[in-house]
Amino acid sequence: MDPRGKVTISRTLDVDDSSVFMASLVAIRLQRNDGTVLWENDRPSSTFYLRSIMFKFTKETQTTVAALKAGISREIETLQPTTLKKVKIVHELMMTMIDGKITSYLSETSTVVCDICKAKPTQMNNLESHNLRDNDEEMYQYGLSSLHAWIKCMECLLHIAYRLEVKKWSCRGDDKDKIKIRKSAIQRAFKEECGLLIDVVKQGAGSTNDGNTARRFLKNKATTARITGINEQLIENFYVILQAIASGERVDHTKFSIFCNETAELYVKLYPWYYMPSSVHKLLMHGADIIKHFGAIPIGKLSEEAAEARNKDFRHYRENHSRKINRIATNEDIFHNLLLSSDPKITSLRPRMTKQNVLLLSPKAKELLHLSTEPEELEFINIESNLENLQNSSDSE
Repeated sequence: MDPRGKVTISRTLDVDDSSVFMASLVAIRLQRNDGTVLWENDRPSSTFYLRSIMFKFTKETQTTVAALKAGISREIETLQPTTLKKVKIVHELMMTMIDGKITSYLSETSTVVCDICKAKPTQMNNLESHNLRDNDEEMYQYGLSSLHAWIKCMECLLHIAYRLEVKKWSCRGDDKDKIKIRKSAIQRAFKEECGLLIDVVKQGAGSTNDGNTARRFLKNKATTARITGINEQLIENFYVILQAIASGERVDHTKFSIFCNETAELYVKLYPWYYMPSSVHKLLMHGADIIKHFGAIPIGKLSEEAAEARNKDFRHYRENHSRKINRIATNEDIFHNLLLSSDPKITSLRPRMTKQNVLLLSPKAKELLHLSTEPEELEFINIESNLENLQNSSDSE
C-alpha cells in the first residue's frame, strides 16, 4: 500500500485461489522509555485491532514461508520511527502470530521434532535428558501459539484415550481396529453427553477440533476423565497451564516452570508408552523460558487467535462484499474491508468490553500469575491525550 492509502495489487498469471497466505500485525502497547504505559490493547486477540499487511494466493510451503519471512524481516529492519511533533515513537515488532507448522518451517525441522531442543519423538518422555540438550534460544521469539496449544493438548489426551486398550504409540494390524472402535465410542459419548463433535473431519476445512471445543473438553474434567479414561489430575493440570498462558496476565515463570515440570512427570508416570507430542513438549519443557524471554509482555497478548479468526472474515468479505468484475477489483475490496474493520479510530468508538478473564480463572491458574490489584483504566480513546501530555512534558523540559 502506497503512502496515499491506495492499495497496490500485483498482476500475476495462473493464480490458484484454493490457498491464501496472510500476514497481519496487532498493536500491543504504547509506552515511554521509562516503562510507563500510555496505552495498552485490551483486546489483542480480537480482529478489531488486527491490521492486515498482505495476502497472497499461494500454498503454505517451507519455501514460501521462508521467502515471506525474509521479506518482512527486511521491512522491519528498515522501519523508521514515527514522529508526532517532538515525540518520537520507535516500533518493536514480534513475530508470534504463527502456529507450530510455520515454526517448524522457520527452524527447518519436522513438525514431530522440538524446534527448540531438537528432541525426537522417542526422546520426548526422557525428562532426565532434557537438560543435557542445547536449546536454540532464537526460537523463543516465535512465542507459544497459545490457541493451538489448547487444541494440541486436547488431541494428545484423545490419542492416549484411543490407545488405552493397546498401550502403544505406534499401532498396526488388529490394534488399529481396536483403536477405531474405542475412538467411535468416545466420539459418540461426547456427542450425546456434551454436544461436542470430537475429531470429526470437515470437508475441505480440517476437523471439528477448534479452540472452543478444546476449552470445553478440558474444563469439564470429571466428564472428560470418565468418558476417555484419562487421569483427571492430568486433565486439570493441562487446563490450568493453558488458562495461565491465555489469560493476558503476566505469568510467574518460576511457578509456571515448577508446575509444568510436575505435569510432565505425571504424564510420563501415567503414560510412558505414548511419546509426548512436540507441541506439548514445547509447552511443558520450554514454556517458562519462552515466557521469560518476553519479559513484561504477557504471553497471552501474543496469541495467534486474531489471525486465525481473520480467515473467516477473509472468506466472508470475498464472497459477500467484493466486486466480481475482475480479480484486481475483488482483491482491492477485500483489502479495504480488512482495513476498515480493524481501523483503530473506529474500534475506539465501539462499546468497551468488561474484562472478566481473571474472574473466570481457576484458583490454581491464578497462583501462576502476577495479578494486578489496580483497576483497568487505559483505553484507546486516551491515547491522544496521553501523547499530548507527553508532548507538554517534553516542552517543559
